[in-house]
Amino acid sequence: MRTSVDVHNLLTELDIPHEIFSARGRLRTPERIAAVLDLPPALVGHVVVLEDPNRAVAAVVPSGRSPKPRAVAKATGTSNLRIVSSDRASELTGYLFESIPPAGLPAGLLVALDRRLARAEVLYFPGGEPRAVLKIRGTDLVRIPGMLVADLIQPPRSARTRGPASAAAR
Repeated sequence: MRTSVDVHNLLTELDIPHEIFSARGRLRTPERIAAVLDLPPALVGHVVVLEDPNRAVAAVVPSGRSPKPRAVAKATGTSNLRIVSSDRASELTGYLFESIPPAGLPAGLLVALDRRLARAEVLYFPGGEPRAVLKIRGTDLVRIPGMLVADLIQPPRSARTRGPASAAAR
């Protein structure tokens, strides 16, 4: 299994500023990271692994959000992507499912970062182990070789339902 040391070593080799620190207790979800660190959920991200018959993709998205498989496929040049099970995600990444970081992933795994996160001043992610937290700037995540940046998530429900007709009704 990979650990936070793999994350730290990669980011250090790339001269990318970051912090990895240990929190109290297991941080099983991005929402738990936000709660334990008293952070707004918008500052916490997570990795969702998708796969088609030929490739696997790690989609890095804001907490509480899921990637839209078609958007991820378009950004990565893949097709027919499906979100994988937690066991399969661990198998593909080498990390425990709850601890998959956005950096230090195996070579050959495509990684796409949602554009909203790429612009963030500071972000927090699982750091490769159940208690590890990675603190990094969005602009630094973009510097990781091979990192793709695209709109990966569906807009919030309220934004999708607003159109000319609903605007006129207000």
